[in-house]
Amino acid sequence: MARMSHVGHLPEGLRFPLVTKHLFRGNPRILVSAAPFVVAVLVLKVIIEQAEWHVLGLSPLLAAAISAEVFIVGFLLTGTSSDFKEAERLPGELAASLETMADECLIAHQEHQLPAARAALAQLVEIGTSVRTWLQHDKGFEDVLGDIRAFNGFLIALGVKVQATYLNRLRAEQHNIRKVVVRMDTMRRTSFVTAGYLIAEVTAAALLIVLLLTDIGPSLAPTLVATGLISYLLIYLVSLIRDLDNPFEYTRGPAGAADDNLVGLARAAARLRDELSRLEVVTHEPAAAAHPVSPDPVPAGASSEPPV
Repeated sequence: MARMSHVGHLPEGLRFPLVTKHLFRGNPRILVSAAPFVVAVLVLKVIIEQAEWHVLGLSPLLAAAISAEVFIVGFLLTGTSSDFKEAERLPGELAASLETMADECLIAHQEHQLPAARAALAQLVEIGTSVRTWLQHDKGFEDVLGDIRAFNGFLIALGVKVQATYLNRLRAEQHNIRKVVVRMDTMRRTSFVTAGYLIAEVTAAALLIVLLLTDIGPSLAPTLVATGLISYLLIYLVSLIRDLDNPFEYTRGPAGAADDNLVGLARAAARLRDELSRLEVVTHEPAAAAHPVSPDPVPAGASSEPPV
């Protein structure tokens, strides 16, 4: 069975390192998904050429229309790319806040041996797990907010022993986590200039129809090459913009061609889980040694002095 790799989520036997790492870098999912539509356009073009259903003649206005479409697509691509760059930072910021709160909990447990500190660390692991589950399956947003709010109880328990500045740092990081999660949800629910998407898709479809009905040249091969390149460019760019608009989509679980990578968040959750396991082992071992076996009690009425 072929092993899976994080590069493109393709089996190792189907990947070509020379192509994907040195010549053409990137996830080919959109490139492959656009190919069937381009093949359909070329098949229609061949049928129209053989039947000579040419309604339009080649005109310089066609090049102007294609340039206008590329301008609209470029405008949308610039806007969605800026949001995508912001989205790339959010999982890292979330992981950093979890790590910082975990350090505070470990310090409190080391100084005061508070059971609440160990329980707070377990709650941080739960928060990281629930965030990843919500992002990958698009359900459980209210559970994520509930897990973040549940940390309030641990703050109250820790406030009995620790200083106020310590609690203020934890509250600040809790606020950052909540802000990042809400920002992620906003990016998933909001589209960038939906009216721009509409005009880009409508004009792209209209251009494809014009290309099909235009007599580009007397030879079939140059006609198919020009039609295929233009149609591939339009279909690919429109699909890329739609994918960039939601960087936290994960339609099939793992990250797609233009989805944000959650590896940093997953590694942070794994580190916190390891720290929690080590903390539980260290806590249980001294507990077993702290209760030595006591000597047998002296029965009632018996003298504790040795016999003469």
